[in-house]
Amino acid sequence: MDTSTNSKLITSFLPKGTGLDLVKALKDETGLSTGNVSSSRGTGSSAGNDFGEWIEVDVFDVIVDSERADEIFSFIYNKAGIGEGNNGFMIQSNLVKATKFSIPDLPKEN
Repeated sequence: MDTSTNSKLITSFLPKGTGLDLVKALKDETGLSTGNVSSSRGTGSSAGNDFGEWIEVDVFDVIVDSERADEIFSFIYNKAGIGEGNNGFMIQSNLVKATKFSIPDLPKEN
C-alpha cells in the first residue's frame, strides 16, 4: 500500500453531469488520475430562513501532493468555469494521511 503524508484534498461541487468529463480532462492534460466523482443534492438558503429549491450536483474529489495543489486547483477552477456564473465552488484542505490510488488506463471508445 502506497501512502502519503504530504497531501491535499481538493473538493469541487459542480453542475450535475460535468464531473466525469473533468476526470478525463485532468488525466489527459495533467497526467493526474486520482479523481473521484459522486452525486449529492442540497439546497441553499437566502438571508431569511427560506430554503431554495433542491438541486443535484457532482462532487469531484482529488487528492494531490501538496507541491501540485495550487496547479491542480487552478486547472479545475478554470476547466470547470467555477468563476463564471453558477458553475459550482471548490474547497481545499490538508490531509493527515492518504492512500494513493489511480484510475487505470481504459481502452478508447469507438
